[in-house]
Amino acid sequence: MSDISMLNRRRALFLGVATGAGLLCPAVAAARPEPAWGLYPPTPMEPVIDLYGEVAVEDPYRWLEADIRTSERVQAWTTAQNAVSDAYLEGLDGREQIRARLDALFDIETIGPIATAGEAQFFMRRARGEEQSSLWVRHGETGEARRLLDPAQWSAAGTAALAGYAVSPDGRYVAYARQDAGSDWRVWRVLDRNSGQTLADAIHWNKYSNAFWAADGSGFYYARFPQPDAMFLSGNSGQQLYFHRLGEPQDADVLIYEDKANPDYMFIGQLSADGRYLLINTGYAGGGLTLLYKDLSQAGSDFMPIDLGPAEPLAGNYFIGSRGATLYVLTSVGAANWRLVSVDAEHPGENKEVVPERGFPLRGALLAGDALILKYLTDGSDTLVSRSLRNGRERAISLPGFGVVQGLSRAAQPGQIYYQYSGFAQPLTTYRYDVARRRSVVVDKPQGPIDPSAYQVERVVVTARDGNRVPLFIASRKGLARRGDAPTILYGYGGFGASYPPDFRPEQVTWMDMGGVFAIAALPGDGVYGEVSHRAGMLANKPAVFDAFNDCAVHLIASGYTRPERLAAFGYSNGGLLVGGAVARRPDLYAAAMPTVGVLDMLRFTQFTNGRLWVREYGDPQDAALFPILHGYSPYHAAVRGRRYPALLIGTGDTDDRVAPMHSFKYAARLQALADPARPVLLTVDKDSGHGAGNSRSKTAKSAADRLVFAARHLGLTVDALE
Repeated sequence: MSDISMLNRRRALFLGVATGAGLLCPAVAAARPEPAWGLYPPTPMEPVIDLYGEVAVEDPYRWLEADIRTSERVQAWTTAQNAVSDAYLEGLDGREQIRARLDALFDIETIGPIATAGEAQFFMRRARGEEQSSLWVRHGETGEARRLLDPAQWSAAGTAALAGYAVSPDGRYVAYARQDAGSDWRVWRVLDRNSGQTLADAIHWNKYSNAFWAADGSGFYYARFPQPDAMFLSGNSGQQLYFHRLGEPQDADVLIYEDKANPDYMFIGQLSADGRYLLINTGYAGGGLTLLYKDLSQAGSDFMPIDLGPAEPLAGNYFIGSRGATLYVLTSVGAANWRLVSVDAEHPGENKEVVPERGFPLRGALLAGDALILKYLTDGSDTLVSRSLRNGRERAISLPGFGVVQGLSRAAQPGQIYYQYSGFAQPLTTYRYDVARRRSVVVDKPQGPIDPSAYQVERVVVTARDGNRVPLFIASRKGLARRGDAPTILYGYGGFGASYPPDFRPEQVTWMDMGGVFAIAALPGDGVYGEVSHRAGMLANKPAVFDAFNDCAVHLIASGYTRPERLAAFGYSNGGLLVGGAVARRPDLYAAAMPTVGVLDMLRFTQFTNGRLWVREYGDPQDAALFPILHGYSPYHAAVRGRRYPALLIGTGDTDDRVAPMHSFKYAARLQALADPARPVLLTVDKDSGHGAGNSRSKTAKSAADRLVFAARHLGLTVDALE
C-alpha cells in the first residue's frame, strides 16, 4: 500500500559512498539520559460499551474517531501529541547526519515507466531538487525531453501530486489526475500537447482506477463513485464506469457499466490495443474478480463474462492483451499460482491454456510481438522469462539480483519491451529488452551517491512454526560481521495477497550505511507462494502472520545477526497491523516498533473509509466465529497493563482516507496509558498527508528521519559522520 522517499540536502558530506567508503560509524550506545520529552498530553477516557453477541467490549477512546478536519478537540489533541513527539525526536543524537544522508539518496533522479504513442515517449520524472514527479515527453529514447506538467505549479507547499495519466492513441491529448494532500481522491483534467493548454474538461470523484482513451481519441473512459457525505471518512460504494467525450461537461458523460446488485464491487476498465474490445475486471478488491468483455465493433452488443471454469470466491482474472479476437488472460481459476489462457471472443468457451501453472506465482505478463514476457515471483524476488508463442520455448531474462520488476510496456519497435528494475541498493533503472537478440540495454539509469557493490544481500527461507515457508531478505553494508549485536530493522506486510519484493528505498539504505541490518520478510498472507500462502494468512489464519514475523525475528537472533535489545519492527498499512499484532504477542522480541498508517482497531475498521471491503481479508467483527480471533489480536484491544512494550513510534496522516487516522490515535492513547513510562509511546500526525502516495519528498524525508533516529536511539546505535 506506500513508497519511502527523502529530501535533497548536504550531499557533499556523503560523496564517499561512490567509492564504497563507510560513512556513518555504528557503536553501542553508552548509558545516557533519556531526552527530555515531558508528559503525554492528557487523553480523557470516555468509555463506550459495544456488544458483540453476548460479549461486552469497552472502548475508552471512541471520541478520537471524530474527523480531525472538523473536530477542534481532536485537532488540539493531535497538535499536543506532535509537540511532544517533535521535541523528543529533534533532541536525539545523529538526526542531522541521518537527514543529510537521506537527502542525498532522495536527490537521485527517478524516472517512471515509459508510455509510447508513435515515436513519442511519455514518462514521469522527478529531477534533482524537486518535491514531486512531473510529466515529460521526448522523441524516441535519445530525443530531448521536455516537461509537460509540473505539480510544483499547482501547490506552493508541494502537497499536490500527479497521480496518473493516460495518453490518447495519437499522442496529442493527455488525461492527467491531480491528487491533493495525499488523499486517494483524484480530479482528472486534459492537456492538449499541441497547444500546451489545459482544456476545460474536469472529472471528479475518481479513486483507485486510471483512465483510458477510446481508439479514435474522441474521449476517455473512467470510473467514479457518487459524491460522498464525508469526503475523508465515508466508505465508497456504487462505482460506475463512464465515457467522457472531450469538450463535454461531466454531467453529460455516458454511463457504460454499473452493478446495482453488488454496490461494494469495484472494477478496472481496459481497452484492447486495437480498440475493439472493452473489458471490465469486477468484484471485491483482493479477490473474486470476474472478467467481462464487450465487442465495440458490434452495435448494440452487451458485456459477456469470460468463463474460465467453476467460480471460486477468491479467484482473479486479468486481461493482458489481444491478437485479433484472441484475448489473453491471467487467471487463478483452477491454478493457485496462476496460469495464462487464450480466449476466443467470437466463440465463447473455446479457451486454451498457453502457460500452465508453475511452482511459483505468475504475477504479470505482456505481449511482445510473437512472444510473451512473463513475470514470476520466485521465493519473494521477481524473475523475468521470455516465451515464444510459436513453439513455447522459454528463456530467462537476466536481472541484477534480488529485486522488483515493474513498468512492463511495449516499445515502438516490434518484439521489444521496456521494463524497470530496482533492488536494495540499485535505484529504479529502465531497460529495453530485444526478444530476438535476447539482450537488455539500459535506457535510463539514475546517477547518485551510492555504489551497489558496497552492499550485501542474503536470502534465506525461514520455516515458520506452522510450516509456512517465509523468504527473508537480509541486507547490510559488505563486511558487516555477525556478532549478535547489529542494530536490525525487520519489515513486513503480510496480507491481501500482495507481495512486495525488495526494492530501492533510501530509508533502508541509510540504515545500512549507519551500520545496521535491514531485513524484509515475505509472509503468509502476502501470496508469495500464490493463493495458498495468501489464504494461510487471512481470516481465521491471520494470527499465523504475526507468528511468522516473530519467527523471522527469532531467526535473526539465533543466526547471530542481532538480539532483542537491537531489534525493531516496522510496517505500513496492513504492515502496521502486522507490527501491532506481532508486538502484542511477543513484546520481548523488540526494543522498538514503528507501525505506520496501520489498521489497529480490528473491531471498528468496518466503520470507516473502505474498511467494510476488508471483511473478506480480515473477517467481520459481528461474525460469532471470527469475533474472538479479531478481538484477540486487535492491537488496540490486546494492549494490557504491566507488559514491557517496546518503544513505539506511531505515524499517520490527517488526510489518510484509506486507513482512517483514528486507528493510530486510539492505539497511541491506549499504549500511552498502559505501557512502561520508561519507554516512550510517540504519535506523529503529518498535516496534509494521506496514506503515503502523493506525499512530497520533504514530508517523506521527515518521516523517515523520525523513524531512523528513533530506532537508532532505542537499538543502542550512535551515529557519527566520518570525514
